[in-house]
Amino acid sequence: MTTEGERDPAAHGDQTRVLYVDDDPDLGRAVQRVLAAVGMPIDFAEDAERGLEMLARCEYAVVASDLRMPGMDGIAFLEQVRQLYPDTVCILVSGQADVNAVSQVIRRVGVFRFLVKPWDNEDLRSAVARACEQFELRRQNRWLVEALERNNAELSQVNRSLEAEVHRRTVDVLFGLLNALDLRDTETQGHSRRVALYARRLAGQLKLPPPEVLIVERGALLHDLGKIGVSDTILLKPGKLTEEEWVEMRRHTLYGHEILRSMDFLGDARLVVRSHHERFDGTGYPDGLKGAAIHIGARIFAVIDTYDAMTSDRPYRKALPNRVAREEIVKQRGRQFDPACADAFVAIADDELERIRALVAESPQAGLE
Repeated sequence: MTTEGERDPAAHGDQTRVLYVDDDPDLGRAVQRVLAAVGMPIDFAEDAERGLEMLARCEYAVVASDLRMPGMDGIAFLEQVRQLYPDTVCILVSGQADVNAVSQVIRRVGVFRFLVKPWDNEDLRSAVARACEQFELRRQNRWLVEALERNNAELSQVNRSLEAEVHRRTVDVLFGLLNALDLRDTETQGHSRRVALYARRLAGQLKLPPPEVLIVERGALLHDLGKIGVSDTILLKPGKLTEEEWVEMRRHTLYGHEILRSMDFLGDARLVVRSHHERFDGTGYPDGLKGAAIHIGARIFAVIDTYDAMTSDRPYRKALPNRVAREEIVKQRGRQFDPACADAFVAIADDELERIRALVAESPQAGLE
């Protein structure tokens, strides 16, 4: 039961619901027919003000809005939707490909898709279906973050004598999440465990103090945790990703950082997670950091991630020899990789690296703290 002023997520049943806002009622009815034909529940509002009233009463997974409307236009409307209901996925519709307006909305609102009138019905259905999937992923990710925050708040009250046990259990939970991720992305099973041990070895080669070594190891272990928030249609897509899909894929660094934000005992490991796709020359993402501005754990990870990727079997090729991987790391020294990290890595003997690979193959959790 909801109190006055609260939204009712069950106001229209259990299905995720779509709201279409357009000052043309004929188009509103057309959209309703297209989506209702495939069982998608949809409501229609003839202006932004009415749309906001409807949003205040019940939860909508997707809001699609015309760009040009009298009164409040689509940009101002979707901006309010994003501020008030951050899980709701926004789609922009326009009668013309107004590049400047669309760019403005993407910067301010972060729309999921842009559709030009007249749209293809199949494209409309596909865009809304994918937006519904994105809504569920956002909601699940928020639930996971909230659950971890609640867990962390409860753990903070535990007596210090129990901290070691608490940490062990938390690590077990993280292993469970990594196992779930491995089940989704079977192509890279064991990758997180291997790079964690490789990172520990390289951090030792660089003579980092033990507390920093542990941060580097844990950051490497959890580097892809944010992929839990990436849609299967993108994560498991067999072909080349579109630019729009790449934008979403790159957000996994930010999702992972957010998931770990409240887990204080992990320290700077979350910075490794956020920055593991940064490049030494500043051309990486998500922040375009350069040189020493990149966390040392992320600079270490860049080297060992490339090594593991090149020396592991992939569906499109067999594992490459260690020699080839080492040559690539030396070649990218000062561009993709921190020169100090690259030099320290090539000084590690092949047999040490092979022992780590064999150890993970035999027992995935062996050697990890």
